Amino acid sequence: MDEIKWRFPGNNYTADSGLDTADMETFKKDSISSLARELCQNSVDAKRKEQKKVRLEFKSFNISRKQIPGIDEIVEQINACRETWVNNKKIRKQLDEMFEQVNSPIISCLRISDFNTTGLIGVSGGDNTSWHYLVHGSGLSDKGATSGGSKGIGKFATFVNSHFNTVFYSTKTEKGEKGFEGICKLCSAKQKGTEEKTQGIGYFGINDKNEPILNQELTLDSDYVRAEDDYGSDIYIIGFKKPDGWKRDIVTMLLESFISAIAFDTLEIIVDDILLDSSNLEKVVYDDSLINKKNRKSIISQYLLLTDKGHRYEDVIDIDGYGKANLYLLEFDKEHEDLSTNGCVMIRYPYMKIKDIQRISSLPCSAMCIIQDNKLNETLRNVENPQHTDWEFRRIDDKDLQDEVRAIYSDLLGQIKKNIAQHLASSDDTQTDLEGAGDYLPGITNDSGSNKTTEIKVLDTPRIEKKKVKPKELNINASIEDYKGDGISLEIGDVIDEGEDAVAPEGHNNSGNGPIRPGSNPVGGKEGNSGKVIVKSASLRGMSYRFFCINKKERKYGVVFTSDYDEKEAYLSLYALDDSGNKYPVEIQKCEINGVNATIINNEVKCSLVHGEKMKFVLTTDQEELFSGEVKVYACR
Repeated sequence: MDEIKWRFPGNNYTADSGLDTADMETFKKDSISSLARELCQNSVDAKRKEQKKVRLEFKSFNISRKQIPGIDEIVEQINACRETWVNNKKIRKQLDEMFEQVNSPIISCLRISDFNTTGLIGVSGGDNTSWHYLVHGSGLSDKGATSGGSKGIGKFATFVNSHFNTVFYSTKTEKGEKGFEGICKLCSAKQKGTEEKTQGIGYFGINDKNEPILNQELTLDSDYVRAEDDYGSDIYIIGFKKPDGWKRDIVTMLLESFISAIAFDTLEIIVDDILLDSSNLEKVVYDDSLINKKNRKSIISQYLLLTDKGHRYEDVIDIDGYGKANLYLLEFDKEHEDLSTNGCVMIRYPYMKIKDIQRISSLPCSAMCIIQDNKLNETLRNVENPQHTDWEFRRIDDKDLQDEVRAIYSDLLGQIKKNIAQHLASSDDTQTDLEGAGDYLPGITNDSGSNKTTEIKVLDTPRIEKKKVKPKELNINASIEDYKGDGISLEIGDVIDEGEDAVAPEGHNNSGNGPIRPGSNPVGGKEGNSGKVIVKSASLRGMSYRFFCINKKERKYGVVFTSDYDEKEAYLSLYALDDSGNKYPVEIQKCEINGVNATIINNEVKCSLVHGEKMKFVLTTDQEELFSGEVKVYACR
């Protein structure tokens, strides 16, 4: 007759297992955040097709020790581990702490439940099923291209949050299955009556095959009952460590990683008494007590990108043969620039953040790229690390294929940078009062704006079918080479030379110390003793100039600044700096100021300035290569 109990299988005199295995170590650095991200990802992946959104609950509760199934058997096994590793100080210390926790009269627990999901299919039997991969697999997964996770090790995030590495799984599937099983991950221990050690893992099941208890659901939380037709899964972390600020850590990670899914109303989450859904997202985002300080800027920025449709730029990037990605961009004025991340959040279906592209621009802005359910999504998913926080192309063994995938990503990244640079260079907005920012910065009133939408077609996309495609290494936003290919801060020319105080447009200027500059007489000069027109130039000090590359191939560069002066006539010149700090004039062949063609006189751009007005120069130069630049603006008086 089958007996329900804990079983710790022998290792047949093979390898011993310790407590700190590689799978566990992966999630120990930030255990609570890893837990939130991994379990939310798994639930989103399991959404039922007919359901609009997944609902997820994180609920903490306490139970008496005797309510935990087979608790005395766990104690016995921990003692066996202590005796086996009595001479290993590190392992013995960990086991002693486990022994103390497992014998507490009251045990803290955390229940994570999902709803509107398929449940863990296969609890009633089968190897190639979700249940088997979760309970009996390591590095195994049956997830498809649109799933958030695919490495099969995310489940270990639950064990690192238990004082004695014990977790129970319970499920009710859309196929009418019910069942539950427990797992305890310890270390190898000598078995009674033999020198053979255990594998270090135990199962709470019905027989020596470690099969689950069928047709039953585990209900350790007395306040919780799953409805009859409410399919999904429950995970119970026994001996939940419950560190200080755990709710805030979970809320922060969920917003950081899944705020787009919440905003698109495909995900709803409850963390004890905190609700995260599309209707109250703004309230939570701006609540300092619910979000860790270091993540506030990123989360608020993502929220604004997703919701402020009146001020964001919208682009559709179409990678030929691979599918589309949506790009959102917000430009920030001086009042709100502390909200800018100067980076681009990379999100892929099913609306899960993978990484941040840092320093996408030196101008105050934030961007978001959402890769849709397509071949591009699948291609990048295959090169994600186990934590799903980066794309690592070295995971592809085939060098040619690795180069192809790298090229596809490089092309996507290049288009993102190009679109951002073009928008920032051509924008004529002098104020960007972002929707919702008033709640964050007191005294700011909202102002309506227009939606800016363009469709960008990506050209010359490398195709998987053709080999040996080299990735492009163009940093469209920097004025020096981008060796890492992931964006660097821009060269900013905001040095003003105060030594030049006079200009002699024709002939020699005997009364000044500045250089001789040939050219026609500008307006505003006065006649000196020699009969030549002498113009006094006043450097416009105190302004900061942003200088960046818009399009290297077309030799286009941008200069952006907000004027601190009112000047009817001013001039802008541009210099290139070499490695030794020497400078030489850059030939300006064409210029647009705020979208209007400008006059160029003697290689200087003529302009007028209004105090507080944002000036955006798009310069076509003679420079074939990226360069570090210095900008000078002076007025003729």
